[in-house]
Amino acid sequence: MQRRQPDNLPRRASDPQPMASTSKDYADHPRSRQKLTWRKLAVYASALVLLAFADPRPITFAIGAVLCALAWLLRVWAFGHLEKNRLMVTTGPYAHTRNPAYLGSFIALIGVGLAAGNAETARGQGVWAFAAFLVLAFFLVYLPRKFRKEYPRLKELFGEQLDRHAENVPNFWPRITPWRSGDDRRFSWQRVSANTEWGWSIVLALVLVAIWTAPMWSPFAIEPGTVDPPTTP
Repeated sequence: MQRRQPDNLPRRASDPQPMASTSKDYADHPRSRQKLTWRKLAVYASALVLLAFADPRPITFAIGAVLCALAWLLRVWAFGHLEKNRLMVTTGPYAHTRNPAYLGSFIALIGVGLAAGNAETARGQGVWAFAAFLVLAFFLVYLPRKFRKEYPRLKELFGEQLDRHAENVPNFWPRITPWRSGDDRRFSWQRVSANTEWGWSIVLALVLVAIWTAPMWSPFAIEPGTVDPPTTP
């Protein structure tokens, strides 16, 4: 597929070549996903704890599931514009935020945490407190580390294109109106599949199922007939 540059950006000798390394969201090196690191182990362990102690209630679970659905739609929209290893994308959600997939993951994490707990019991509030810790860790530790690691490399790859995008589009929280870069790239389901987004979607759906059914499978589930004491007002 022929690469297309934004109409109002001149070609440079330093522009990325087709085999150049880029990232999903300015911050996700492909090789890093192939290694099992202590950070990934910590993520998996945290997810297991959240699922095992889940104490869902219908209303908060439904709200959390809606947030997860919105997060999924945002990520699909992002990966439908992203052509990994070829160019920097400035269309679709990338016209609102420089990291739409990470924003989607952030929203999904909030949705999962909300679905797993409740405001009625001490156990449910404890789950929410743990989920809030994970959200803060994602936003204050994980994202800054990713950005510090990847932005210099992407600056070297994309040069003035990266600078121009950064001058007009927020790093994380989206702007309301899209930035018009001059690129006319359109959404493609083929790109969604090429970016292997369906696996993430399946995992998210399975997580929600595991939360709702946690009282039936979790070894930490409250025994039938046992009442978790409500919190005092």
